[in-house]
Amino acid sequence: MKLDKKKVKNILIKINPKIKSFIDKKNINLTNNGLLDSLMIIRFISEIENLTKKKIKISKINRKSFANINNIYNFLKK
Repeated sequence: MKLDKKKVKNILIKINPKIKSFIDKKNINLTNNGLLDSLMIIRFISEIENLTKKKIKISKINRKSFANINNIYNFLKK
C-alpha cells in the first residue's frame, strides 16, 4: 500500500487525537511538545509496517524524524 500524507495524518490522529489541531502547524514540534511520545511512535511504526508490509529500521529513527508531519512523511518515503 502506498502511503500519502492524509493516511499518515489519520494514523497519527488515531494514536493521539490531540494532534489533530497541531498537525499542520510547522512551528509545533510534535515530540518536544509531548504530542508524540516514544510509545506513540512505536504504535505508529507498527501501524505503518502492518499497512505497507515493510519493516522500518529502528536504527534510522531519531527525534527529528517525528518533529512534524513533513519530517514523518519524508522519513517514510526513504
